[in-house]
Amino acid sequence: MNRANLKKFGLPSVLCVAMVLFALYLPMTCYGQEALDVDSSPNIVNIDSERWGEIRILTDMRYSFYIANRDDEEPLFIYFNDCPDSIQNIRATRDSLGNLILKFDLDDLLVVKPYLLLDELNVAEVVVVMENGAEYIGAGDILIIDKKGY
Repeated sequence: MNRANLKKFGLPSVLCVAMVLFALYLPMTCYGQEALDVDSSPNIVNIDSERWGEIRILTDMRYSFYIANRDDEEPLFIYFNDCPDSIQNIRATRDSLGNLILKFDLDDLLVVKPYLLLDELNVAEVVVVMENGAEYIGAGDILIIDKKGY
C-alpha cells in the first residue's frame, strides 16, 4: 500500500515542484533591452533642506538575478533629465521581497543640479547593464523642490 501511495503522489509532487521552480525563474530569462518598473523613495526631494539622506530607486528586478550576472565594471547608471553624466556612488541592495534597490546620497544628486528642474517633475532614468550586454532600462518621476524648511 505504501508503494502504491508513493507512485500515486510522489511523481506528481516532484513534477509540480519542478514546474513552480521553472515558473519562478522564467520571467528574467529574456535578453535584450528590457523595461524596468521604477519608483523612487522619497518621490519628493527637497535639495535645500538641512536634512541629508539617501534617495532610493526601487525596481522590479530580482536582486539575485542582478548579482549573478555582475562583473567588475560599474553596471549601474542613473541619469536625470538630459544630463550626460550618471549619478556617482550608487549602491545596490534589496528589499524584503528580493527586488533590486539602488541608493545614492543627496550630495551625489547635487552634482547634477544644473540639469534638475526645480519645483517640477524630473525624469530619473535607470540603466542596469548585465554581463552578457543586455540592458534593463526604466524611468520614473521625482519631484525636486528647492525650499528652506522652517
